[in-house]
Amino acid sequence: MPSSQMSEQQIEDLIESLGSLKDGDHAIDMLVACGKKGIPPLSKFLLNGPPRTISHPRVRAARALGELGACSTLIAYFKQYVRPPDAAVLFAEDAVRSAVARELARYPSTEVFRVLLDAAWDRATGGLVLALGEFHRPEAVPLLFKVLEDDLCRGDAMESLRKLPEAVRQFGVLSARGLTNAILDGPGAICRRRATVQLLSEVGVSPQDWPDLRKYLYVDDPATVVAVAKIGFAVTDETDWPGILRALFMIADRGNSLQEEEIEELIDSHPNASKQLAAAIAAQRQSAGEQPHWLSPFWRLLNHALGGALEPKTHHRSK
Repeated sequence: MPSSQMSEQQIEDLIESLGSLKDGDHAIDMLVACGKKGIPPLSKFLLNGPPRTISHPRVRAARALGELGACSTLIAYFKQYVRPPDAAVLFAEDAVRSAVARELARYPSTEVFRVLLDAAWDRATGGLVLALGEFHRPEAVPLLFKVLEDDLCRGDAMESLRKLPEAVRQFGVLSARGLTNAILDGPGAICRRRATVQLLSEVGVSPQDWPDLRKYLYVDDPATVVAVAKIGFAVTDETDWPGILRALFMIADRGNSLQEEEIEELIDSHPNASKQLAAAIAAQRQSAGEQPHWLSPFWRLLNHALGGALEPKTHHRSK
């Protein structure tokens, strides 16, 4: 029997199969093949069915409704959303919210954008954040910067923000000045600050913006310092380079191997300034009784800047 001629009971059976690990995806295809006839029962399932700890059936229903162009149902889902009090149900329903958002993004309009933006302000999910990025609208930038503090949404928010480089540049610098709701200073803003300066290092800033960002060379976070250093080298002249390089050397022992490689690349890009500063720092440390040791990224990077001229202290037994 052609899918378009399926009875209401057969369609209900297919909706029941949306929770099947084996047949769930096939059920989507069959329901879509039913055409407009499948929309009312799918809408009832999505809108009237209670949220559960298992998200797959409702996620698949959202996918089918998206394929069928049922925008009104998907919009209604967000407008009637009530946050589940149970944490496990809430987590599962976040997957449904993401799925509905992804489907709505296929049908861009101002109404859809507003619905998604309001939903994300209420409770952001990865799918919502990515869906907002598809609209390339700067109105979403404050929300996207706000959720950079969210471990589950940060990567998706950065992906969406990369589609709006000019808005990122403006909002990021304003945030550094403390003029937005996405604060960058304080212990609760470390992840947002790190992501913000990384984005700014990608999109670029003007030399006039550098004074607002220079202060982040001195925070106790290697990822932030490296990103700010990249910005500084791009917009300043040689008079600022020693201060930038000093900040990189000083943070080296707190970083990981990837950050050590990034610092090494920056040293190689500015060899003369790096060599002069490394020589001065090494001499100062050694005159205070400290000796090179290669377990320390700090000393490894000084040695790299000096072209391998440093030697670790060796101890010889007297005969």
